[in-house]
Amino acid sequence: MKISPSLRRRYALAVSLTGLAFPVAASDALLTGLERTITWNHPENIFAESVLDLEFDTAVKPDTLIIKRATQAGMDYRVVFEALSVASNLPVEFDGTCIDGDRSVSGGGEVAGSCFVQAGTHDFDADGLPELIIALGDGRMRLEVNVFSYHPPARPADAIRPENWGLIGHFSGQSNAVIDGQSVALPFGSQGFEQKMVFVDGRFIESAPQ
Repeated sequence: MKISPSLRRRYALAVSLTGLAFPVAASDALLTGLERTITWNHPENIFAESVLDLEFDTAVKPDTLIIKRATQAGMDYRVVFEALSVASNLPVEFDGTCIDGDRSVSGGGEVAGSCFVQAGTHDFDADGLPELIIALGDGRMRLEVNVFSYHPPARPADAIRPENWGLIGHFSGQSNAVIDGQSVALPFGSQGFEQKMVFVDGRFIESAPQ
């Protein structure tokens, strides 16, 4: 069988590249280990909503998290209290290169075209009040994770107080975050290394390397 010159050149190139490090393939999930998540990834209808049903057993009950492009500029990360017909925006903090343009607008700025948002819930301390997790990244080399705790107000009139939601974790990584029990693991590199943050007494602390 005769090998064509073009095939011979491609084979030679493949051999010459053996052993070189290439970027890891992009992941389609920024958060793993969660039962339910939603993804916002630049929908064709620019104001389309990604909606996550929330499961809080509290008197003042948040029902849904809505992620969408803001009407003016930036992004909305909005918690809706359906019974009260009110909503409040989460105090997200994203400051990496997945944010484009003016960072003073709603939600900290526009999401870069190569990046997307994923969100879910997880009860890190099993107290019956799950934490909200919002991740922004490109699934390859850029990742930011925000974790919010809910502090239920005593009165419905206080449902949208800013202090009801506390940012208890802000982490950076690469492809994805792995949620397991009380921990958030952030893999990096290609050698199996990871940074592990563990939720203890209401805050995240870095676990010592094993």
